[in-house]
Amino acid sequence: MTLSKTIDKLEKGRAEFAYRCVSNVADSPDRETAKKYRSYARRISSMILSNGLGPTLAFINSKGEKPWKILYSQIKEYLCSDHTIRIASLSKDKDLIEQVISCNSIEYRYLTEETLAFLNWLRRFAEGMIEE
Repeated sequence: MTLSKTIDKLEKGRAEFAYRCVSNVADSPDRETAKKYRSYARRISSMILSNGLGPTLAFINSKGEKPWKILYSQIKEYLCSDHTIRIASLSKDKDLIEQVISCNSIEYRYLTEETLAFLNWLRRFAEGMIEE
């Protein structure tokens, strides 16, 4: 498979996964959770860029609100899915934060870039599918 086809496949996988994630929230009857989810999905990327992936995941995980919990589980599910070319062998059964902070610097950088790429799609879909 050529590099361009691999990149297209990864990008398509990210988009499909993000669309399903946002659809589940947008279709739920809980409008307040959906609105907060949209707002939080817009902020996470800048939090990662400012603070790093590990600290941002710790922050998200520490929040008790349902939208944060949804976002955390979606990020974990995505990073453990077949939609990524995983450098680190992440497990759905283990704590995501523990796995992320125990990675070497190359894996950590990859996971950060992959998470940001996924969140870019998630943000786009949340803005388009969930009304303010």
